[in-house]
Amino acid sequence: MPTNRDKSYVTRARPTDETGTARFAVRVLGLGSVLIFVNCAWLIAAENHVVHTGGLSVFSIFPTVLFTLIALTLLNFVLRRHAPWQALSPAELATVYVMISVATSLAGHDIVKQLVPLMGNAFWFATHENDWAALFQAHLPRWLTVRDETALTGYYEGGSMPWDAKIWPSWTAPFLAWTALASVALFSMVCTSILLRRQWMDHEKLNYPIAQMPIEVIGSGETLFRSRLLWVGFAVAFAMELMAGLNFLYPAIPMFKLKYNLAPLFVEKPWNAMHGMPLYFYAFAVGLAYLMPVDLSLSFWVFFLGWKAQHVVAAQLGWPASDPWHAEGRAGAWLALALIALWSGRRHLGRVASTVFGKGARDEDTGLYRFAAYGVLGSGLFTLVFARAAGLEAWAALMYFGMYMAFCIAMTRMRAELGPPTHELHNVRPDRIMVLFAGTRAVGARNLTLMRLFSWLSYGYRCHPMPHQMEGFKIGQRFGTRDGRLVGAMIFAGGLGAVFGIGMHILVGYLWRPIYVMGGPYRVLGSWLASPQDANLFQSGRVVFGGAVTVALAVLKRRFVWWPFYPVGYAVSYGWAISWMWFSIFLGWAAKRLILSLNGIGGYRRAIPFFLGLVMGQFVAGSGWCLVGVVIRRIVYS
Repeated sequence: MPTNRDKSYVTRARPTDETGTARFAVRVLGLGSVLIFVNCAWLIAAENHVVHTGGLSVFSIFPTVLFTLIALTLLNFVLRRHAPWQALSPAELATVYVMISVATSLAGHDIVKQLVPLMGNAFWFATHENDWAALFQAHLPRWLTVRDETALTGYYEGGSMPWDAKIWPSWTAPFLAWTALASVALFSMVCTSILLRRQWMDHEKLNYPIAQMPIEVIGSGETLFRSRLLWVGFAVAFAMELMAGLNFLYPAIPMFKLKYNLAPLFVEKPWNAMHGMPLYFYAFAVGLAYLMPVDLSLSFWVFFLGWKAQHVVAAQLGWPASDPWHAEGRAGAWLALALIALWSGRRHLGRVASTVFGKGARDEDTGLYRFAAYGVLGSGLFTLVFARAAGLEAWAALMYFGMYMAFCIAMTRMRAELGPPTHELHNVRPDRIMVLFAGTRAVGARNLTLMRLFSWLSYGYRCHPMPHQMEGFKIGQRFGTRDGRLVGAMIFAGGLGAVFGIGMHILVGYLWRPIYVMGGPYRVLGSWLASPQDANLFQSGRVVFGGAVTVALAVLKRRFVWWPFYPVGYAVSYGWAISWMWFSIFLGWAAKRLILSLNGIGGYRRAIPFFLGLVMGQFVAGSGWCLVGVVIRRIVYS
């Protein structure tokens, strides 16, 4: 009977990292730094009006990063044959990949791209009609925002020279402050991952499906790239993406129709409350779904249909219309999932605390645990001081960043256990949960304003760094990378990602002007302050309900082995981006289930190269189209 502990394509001996310190610093950190710069520039250019992407960084694996890894791996094959002393070891290649992935996540659509406009939106979009000047501008600290009219005009209208010395004094203090906070945030996530990794990797033995893709590319050597099945899958996905791109540029060229929506079939009440039923085929999502544990991928698509059914039932009962994506219920599920993860690891965390602060037994991880524990405390203290200096009250800061870290842990758990192609939680930031339960007056105008200024941290959670860090530990474990070096590389990459990401987004604004700003979170803030809201018992009840269902699913799964549905599937299985992916995940699940039924685990393993090829083919072709668009400065298909 298939289990959710599927093994890798090929069983191999675990290599060790014997790289010298000087070689590591020059080759790994040096090469990683160059590729971080290239990937950040590529990604930021592609997501800011250069190509019509909809976000290259909203997937669990970034296409540009996978493209870079494949190119680097193929180049490494050549070096092994002709200059073996120059070739990278698997541990070095893995470290470079993790560095690029972590840094690119920070520069992506849901984090720094949301941060930079927040520095000026409150002033650029202020009008007499919205009265932002009177409502909340006074609560915004000068050292975190940009107010100079000349600097803002160049940024929001574009076509300016970003090297003009007149504009940079206005950006210097915000750039330095936010870079420091972003770097410390990533540092705290690395430390949190260190504290949780043994529990998840060694004790619970979670699958880390997303990590299997780079592990196979790096660890299989030339064997994987000689597989005919790999190239069949690659050709299928590459051809579909190539034809779609050509059709976008030249409509006379035909393309494969891969997107359907069943909405026209559901036009009467209460069925029209489902907001459509998309059936989209994404080759990469089918490939990644094949790597997901079969019972977890079942939970994913079943619960997606369950969320849709909730809309129909609510409409039939005449309940008030809710967010189309059930944001409140999913927020409760995420918070519950974080608590479940911490509760499941309570004994491990207790031993860690005893080792660090008491007289517990020492082992090889003691030094790293001590570093991580004090790192969490130190970064938390820095964040609290930063928030207090900005004007946020201590209780509000503790609640905001406490919930934020709970969301981070929940999302990282989803990736480690389930490995979906994407994940998101829009429209329910920690401050909104506080408003739902307490109302705007209880939270206070200053606190609400400053929490909106911090909202870039919690925009959508799709390209979040912490899952990439945790997956980095899994990849590092597979290739015997030294923990200290991997941790140092991730911290270094996080700092570079903050500098490059924030700096490049500012530059892009002056060159091409930013997109998707329009006031951003300040519009919600303005409505809160202009028309104060009381606690919303109905919507806050949705938060509680989502959490209760998640806890109930966890209890059922723990007590009854036969229970097929996982709480993580419930928490992650709905949302705007998820609605595009669910059918592809269903197809991946069906293919895996069929292969396991007919050919067993051996057949499953033999088929892995084909599904890896689907991921590689679509991402290589899509990255190629984006690169073409960046070079020729023209909107292309992606």
